[in-house]
Amino acid sequence: MKKWIGCLGVLLLLLMPLGVQAQTQGSYIVIAANDGNVLRSQNEHEVRSIASISKIMTAVIALENGDYIDQWVIGDELEGVSGSMIWIEKGQQVSMRSLLYGMMLKSGNDAAEAIAYHIGGGSVERFVEMMNEKAQTLGMKDTVFHNPSGMDVDQEGNYSTAYDMALLMRYAMTVDQFREIVQTKTYTSEWGSRWKNSNKLLHSFEFCTGGKTGFTNKAQETLVTAARNGEIEYIVVTLAVPDRWNFHERQYREVMEECELMQLQPEGNIVQGEYSAVLTEPFEVVVRQQDRQQGVFSITVDERQSTMTLSWTDASHTVTRTLPAKRTEKKRCFWRWCW
Repeated sequence: MKKWIGCLGVLLLLLMPLGVQAQTQGSYIVIAANDGNVLRSQNEHEVRSIASISKIMTAVIALENGDYIDQWVIGDELEGVSGSMIWIEKGQQVSMRSLLYGMMLKSGNDAAEAIAYHIGGGSVERFVEMMNEKAQTLGMKDTVFHNPSGMDVDQEGNYSTAYDMALLMRYAMTVDQFREIVQTKTYTSEWGSRWKNSNKLLHSFEFCTGGKTGFTNKAQETLVTAARNGEIEYIVVTLAVPDRWNFHERQYREVMEECELMQLQPEGNIVQGEYSAVLTEPFEVVVRQQDRQQGVFSITVDERQSTMTLSWTDASHTVTRTLPAKRTEKKRCFWRWCW
């Protein structure tokens, strides 16, 4: 009887929809990159080992603190590095550009270590400090980095949440060179190595704009991807979710059907009472269709701070934009003349 019940349980698990399996076995989140709206999630604040998706932060730190065209010769800094490699060697001349491509497309741990050593001024530890400082700046409250590659070594791996990694990816995709790298399908280094992007979605899903894979025995499969449909870009993060490729594509296709970009205020001059402000680009939000009629849009003026705030609130999120405002002088008029 017990054996029969056990077999029935396995069968039900196999027949269970993929989204339900994700809810019981891992954590995930789907956000709109435009405004950060959390569209779907499960266990998104659960801290887990994240493996090589850590390299998203490594790339960001390198791009913001290093020279993209810098070149140097590898020394002893790669001794003891293991795992996924692009096989650079001591005495080899490398470039920041090719190491970044090797790290993000092929997930080279040696590339990550070489970048960290170089940017950290000969100290990988200093580079890791920079990673953690940036995480705090971005509001990644549940994230701790111990190395630039994501390897789980003697419990000193990297830990984060699906939510925090979505924050990081949203920021990273605003860095032009990062976006260029992660949307590249193949790359050939100046020393002749050719790498194919390990992000399978980039090759099979027409809307994909980039991403990063990860795996360790402790973290299991991790994946961060981005996809754009029209004016909306979405980000999906999965940590230890089975069948990650199909799961990501399925989430994208479903939210693309559910969501739309709504313009609340066109760019230009805004007058509110005695105050005016200039909006340099339209104030837009990503909304689920069911929330469109339930949301509230408002414009308020803070006279003490001389600011004007545009705000949208619906069932899933609040978006605000605050602009400097100035008081408009009242015109005095007599008959047809004003001054």
